[in-house]
Amino acid sequence: IEEMVASTFEHNRPHVCNIKMRPLYTLDSKKCQFCFTEQTYSHYPKRTYTMIRNPRDHVISQYFHCAESKEHYYTAKFMPSLDEWLEAWVLALDNETKAEENEKFKCYDPRNKQTSFVYSHLANDEKKDLETLDKRFEVIAPFERMDTSICVIFIQFSGRVPDECVCASEREKNRNRNSELVDHGVKHHGSSFVTTAEQDGMIAKITTEDVMLHKYTNQLFEKKLKETEEVYGITVC
Repeated sequence: IEEMVASTFEHNRPHVCNIKMRPLYTLDSKKCQFCFTEQTYSHYPKRTYTMIRNPRDHVISQYFHCAESKEHYYTAKFMPSLDEWLEAWVLALDNETKAEENEKFKCYDPRNKQTSFVYSHLANDEKKDLETLDKRFEVIAPFERMDTSICVIFIQFSGRVPDECVCASEREKNRNRNSELVDHGVKHHGSSFVTTAEQDGMIAKITTEDVMLHKYTNQLFEKKLKETEEVYGITVC
């Protein structure tokens, strides 16, 4: 996403730091206006933003990241077929012994992974879950609406509206679109890979909370998008 922010806001880019797994308290706020991390939600930052991906696409992406990406070249030899991998994690839903056994894949644990990062576990109470997510995140946005999501995040973060984000502006027309995402060297992608009905069924079983999280994300984002457009008198693209 760091590269996407840079390409989207060529003239308005904040100073960005990618701290990955470094402790948040090590962040130098004078040097970093905005930072990216691969850690779970923390109360430490004053303002937090996140994007949630379609659960099906996210699971498929995790699999191929381990099976094909340059970053995980060393894990490919441990990865079984997609069907075997999904079945192994379905069997681990209520079986931590099986989950430990699945560590042999040297890959991600896809069981409601996004929920585990932002919320631990949902409360199974829509009103309470929406209130908690709204309180935790300045913006929680859908990954599938990348361009609009980045614009809303940037506007909420900076209080400025880049021309690239305003529909029908000259810069918006010439804006670098994020449809071509960084592919990490994989051949197959979550959003375009065609799955079978059986695979979709297994993915659904291991992402029940992520599905609800994705639904809540879209609800909260629509609210934040509307608020942003009303406050600044614009239509965000």
